[in-house]
Amino acid sequence: MSILKVDTLQPSTASAIHNVGSVVQVVKSQFTSAHVTTTSTSFVSMGSDFSLAITPKFNNSLILIDIHLNPYVAGSNNSGQYNVHNGTAQIGHATNGFGTCPTHGTANGIYSHFTIHASDTVSSTATRTYQIYHRSDNSSATFYGNHANRTNTFRLTEIAQ
Repeated sequence: MSILKVDTLQPSTASAIHNVGSVVQVVKSQFTSAHVTTTSTSFVSMGSDFSLAITPKFNNSLILIDIHLNPYVAGSNNSGQYNVHNGTAQIGHATNGFGTCPTHGTANGIYSHFTIHASDTVSSTATRTYQIYHRSDNSSATFYGNHANRTNTFRLTEIAQ
């Protein structure tokens, strides 16, 4: 019987083969933020708290985007939408983003939770910053993309392709 002992395994070249479908890295942020509101009917940035950067290890990786937000929609029959910008373009639908945060139809509005699961394929190893945008469906209604003192999470996972 033989015994193989190794202190360190290294790829033979800098362009080593990586396992397709493997998690390469995870970048995450968990934070509590003040009110972030808009009455804009066009998508606007939610600010620096709502951005996260990743520097891909490979130039063809898939970036999985997972976001948990805490909106409040003021007033009756109003709504808001979220979108994610990757530094070049919006990832979600140009008008509806990743769906609608509706109210329940009463004047008091409603608190809720909103989750985004999306993906983006990179074409370089340059740092890419993902930014959350939001918009109101009605310029006379305030959409709280974040209601004060709620914890939000933002996670980017690089998957080798």
